[in-house]
Amino acid sequence: MFVPRPHLGELLKREQRRLQLLCAPAGYGKTALVREYLDGLEDAGRVVWVRLGGREQTLESLNAALANALGVAADAVLAFLDSGYGVAEPSLSRAGSLPRGSAVNGRSEPARDEAFPTHEDPKIRLVFDDLPAEMPADLNHWFDQLLSLHNPHLHILVTCRQRPDWNLPRLMLDGQLLELDARQLTLRPNEFKALINAMAPDTDSASREKLWHETGGWCAGVRLLLPQASGDATPSLLGHYLERELLSRLSEKQKEVLCGLAHLSKASADLCDQLWEGQQAGQVFDGLACQAFLVPVDQQPGWFRLLPAVAQALHAQLKGAPLTRLRLRACQLLSVLGHVDDAVEQALCADQPEVAANYMERLWLSWILGERHLNKLMDWRERIEPQLLQSSPRLIYLCAKALLFSGRLDEAQTCLQRLGHFLPLPDPQRNRRLLANWQGLLGTLHALRGNTNLARLHCRAALAELTIQDWLSVLLCHCILARIAMQTGDLAEAQTLLQSSLELARRQGSCESEVLVNTDRARLMMLQGDLNQAQALLRAELKRLNGNRAQPYPLLGRLLFMHGELLLQQGRISEAEEATQAGLAQVRDCCAPFVLNGYLLLSEIASRNHQPEKAHLMLYEAERRMHWGRIDCACYEEPIAAQKARIAQREQPAPARLNVVPDYQDDLTPREVSVLKLLAEGMSIREVGSRLFISENTVKTHAKNINVKLGACRRTQAINSAKAMGILA
Repeated sequence: MFVPRPHLGELLKREQRRLQLLCAPAGYGKTALVREYLDGLEDAGRVVWVRLGGREQTLESLNAALANALGVAADAVLAFLDSGYGVAEPSLSRAGSLPRGSAVNGRSEPARDEAFPTHEDPKIRLVFDDLPAEMPADLNHWFDQLLSLHNPHLHILVTCRQRPDWNLPRLMLDGQLLELDARQLTLRPNEFKALINAMAPDTDSASREKLWHETGGWCAGVRLLLPQASGDATPSLLGHYLERELLSRLSEKQKEVLCGLAHLSKASADLCDQLWEGQQAGQVFDGLACQAFLVPVDQQPGWFRLLPAVAQALHAQLKGAPLTRLRLRACQLLSVLGHVDDAVEQALCADQPEVAANYMERLWLSWILGERHLNKLMDWRERIEPQLLQSSPRLIYLCAKALLFSGRLDEAQTCLQRLGHFLPLPDPQRNRRLLANWQGLLGTLHALRGNTNLARLHCRAALAELTIQDWLSVLLCHCILARIAMQTGDLAEAQTLLQSSLELARRQGSCESEVLVNTDRARLMMLQGDLNQAQALLRAELKRLNGNRAQPYPLLGRLLFMHGELLLQQGRISEAEEATQAGLAQVRDCCAPFVLNGYLLLSEIASRNHQPEKAHLMLYEAERRMHWGRIDCACYEEPIAAQKARIAQREQPAPARLNVVPDYQDDLTPREVSVLKLLAEGMSIREVGSRLFISENTVKTHAKNINVKLGACRRTQAINSAKAMGILA
């Protein structure tokens, strides 16, 4: 099935350079795109299509075949193309219909039935389709000569699977090169959706997401795997496709390296040189980079990974003792290069849990905040014996933190109790640090369970003993105390704590920690009524985290949820829903309590749109995700119950709402309700403060909090909303 790519066709039409180079592995639609582009040109001129099929070429064979297609002597091809004498040849009335004999290597395009127009057209386009990966030096030199001809009406289109060894930098400097690689040629989400809908419209959303993750928008991969994804019993043809289109074109050494890469989560030229020592595997890796479905790893220059679908299809090519040796060697090298988490994974795959646990000891404690590391660590816990994970305070601490962040509070508490087995330590200073880190996590545990006083007590006790070596625990305690301060209305205290946390995260160079702190800062700004400032902060963080990420990024999802909440408060409901859906796409396989926020937002949006069934469905999905992640009910039961009450309240007739004090009032503190009632009576800020024996600034803070919680921008709007909801009689 052909997928139209109008944006790429427009790009080729707009950027008609001397060389238009489409370089990507098989199945990215290079040839189809060139045809689509030429079909869309009204003034294509004369088109000569050279089918090379990836086969080895010599200068003599290619030159002779091209000369035959042009109708000139073999030694006059370059002179003919440079002079522009091609204007006397028949030209096309539209692109895509080529004169008979215009293709080489024994295959020609069908001739047009109608007569060719007789007017002169100076344009001539040479299409070299499926250039071979390796070409002799004299043929590369010939292409350099071709590309340097002076004829301004000569255009050359090349499709290939490996970047040719031509003087491309010179062409780029002269503005004569347009290059498209696999990143530009991958299907866009809307194109992916259109292809699925055309081939298997009944494919469920989970299968679609899995297919997108495995193929990364690789068109041929989508089409070959779709029967499996849609539940069809037809076996996958992907293995046969790769055998013909990839493996058959590789040398034995290239095959060996590629089949090894299928078992690595990522690789680099340097790593390959050391894995296959003395075999110039780094050069082999570089040669595979374009043609073998290797895609860059996010935020790690020089590192690549195989598309998951390709890696899975090649797994059976290497097994047994050779695979175990490769994994153990990779494990050692990756740890030396600083990629400890990948070393752990290789050790586990090699059935060496003791080695894996040993490498886990070397992980930075801040590692857990990044990418999808929380999921990875929780997976390791299932694959490593408990006694190994309880063998050191550091491993216990790491696992306890992962369990807390995952909302598995009972398991986290049990894990923390095991730290007592290592107390007291011989070194008094280390003993104090261990106790302080333990108290920091215990404070977090109590905060998640809603035990505010105990959480505050343990976090403050921890801060009294923690040092800069334990900066992550310091930051965690500050953030917990700041959230408690926001809950109790002490916004000034929250601001001081978050400012300290931000400075600490920046001094440690932890981007993930800074983003998490700024998420809390945005919430504080919203509570203070500074919606514009909160929006500016969130947009800056989204810009920093966004990009062409191939993998879901839970931290980005958390930011998008916060942005959706802000947009909802501003009344921009459709934009809020879009941001929230984008956030859910980033956390689709994440098991952490904050995922609940996305479903609560979608439920609230549906409720405001008077879609109660959809609102309740979102809450059902939220509970399902919490159960699936084995998340403690303390993390989700109360918020879900509050949202159900809001939905029920909106569905009541207006008279009933006026006579019932709703559960929504639970969102306002008793003090805020008192302030709201006095403001509704027409009192000024000063009069409210005098009546309640609080300062004017405190009244203003309460008023801002009320506006935020009721989704209001002004005092009168808040009062009207409160009356409609039954908060005020």
